[in-house]
Parts: sequence; C-alpha cells; structure tokens
Amino acid sequence: MFDFYQKRKLRNIFNSRYTQGIILFFVFLVGVSAYKRYEVAMEMKERRIQSEQAAAVLLERKQQVEEKVKYLSDERGIETEMRRQFDVALEGEKVVVILKEKEEDLIKPLVASSTEVVSKKWYQFWR
Repeated sequence: MFDFYQKRKLRNIFNSRYTQGIILFFVFLVGVSAYKRYEVAMEMKERRIQSEQAAAVLLERKQQVEEKVKYLSDERGIETEMRRQFDVALEGEKVVVILKEKEEDLIKPLVASSTEVVSKKWYQFWR
C-alpha cells in the first residue's frame, strides 16, 4: 500500500491543471470521433433506405419483364405482337383501317352553291 506521501503526490498530479487539460483534450478528441461516426451511421442509414427502394423498383421491373417474356413465348402472344407492330394478317383475313374524320370536314357543306357565300374570317385565308 502507498503511504500517505505517495498518495498525496498522485493526488497532486491528477488535480494539476496540466493533467486536467490533457484529459479534457482527449475527451474532446473522443467526442469529435464519436460524432463523425454518428454522421457516417446516419448517412449509411439513408443510403440503405434508398437502396431498398431501388431494389423494390427493380424487382417490380423484373416481374414486368418476366410477364412480357411469358406472354411473348406463347404462340398467341407472338401473333398478337406481330399484328400490332407490323399490320400483318393471315390468309383469308382482311384488314380494316379506320381513320378518324376531322370535325371540320363534317361541318363543311359537301357542295356550295353559287348563291351561298361561305363566310370566313380574314385571318383564315389559308384554309
């Protein structure tokens, strides 16, 4: 065991301003390091959430592609896509193309008589 004078000497060393300053400096360094690790942990948490969202989107896209592959691997799916993209028909089939009529064509009279004057505004001369 330490005698009284050795204990007093240690107590004086620990209570000195220099020792307390060094201890305070080390506490500050540990605090700064802990704060940096905390920031890194929060950034990793955000990245993990973003990665999970991206993975969910990719999984959904994968399911869509698998459904399309399954659809196109079937004979009916291939035929439907060929008809849609290339306007083809089998033997004996007829293709009907429906065109939309413009509303202006429906309003105009078919034949204008000489007595009838078609009124146009001055800025519609090119129609």
